[in-house]
Amino acid sequence: MSTRTSRLATAALGAVLLLGLPALTGCAAIEGIIEQQTGGDVDLGGNTVPEDFPADVPLAEGEIVNGSAITGGEGKVWNVLINVSDPAAPETIAAQLEGAGFTSAGTGEVTDSGGTLTYMKDDLVVNVLLGKVGSGWTANYTVAQAAG
Repeated sequence: MSTRTSRLATAALGAVLLLGLPALTGCAAIEGIIEQQTGGDVDLGGNTVPEDFPADVPLAEGEIVNGSAITGGEGKVWNVLINVSDPAAPETIAAQLEGAGFTSAGTGEVTDSGGTLTYMKDDLVVNVLLGKVGSGWTANYTVAQAAG
């Protein structure tokens, strides 16, 4: 994995942790704290996909729980959490990404209870954290884009 890809993956993981906080308290307060700590511009959004989410990244069909984004010196990171009723969501998501020209980074694994998928294309890294919920799944997409 290149240094650039490693930085993107680290930023994506950090964004997952940071962007999960809105469920715990008010969005405006959390946005301010994150912006102070990171020096980036934060949009914790709501239950929609961020307007500037990369059109190249296909998303599974389902209920959007949260859509957020953070912009910093190294690029931008988007996070979209979706409740997916498709029992074959991991396979469907992988096929969608591959169909859109993304290639597997060869990391991650999905079991009957959950796992991760990691795909790359150009300056985008897509990490999908999957968790089994009843007969469906939660799919947490974290998409990182390097600064151009």
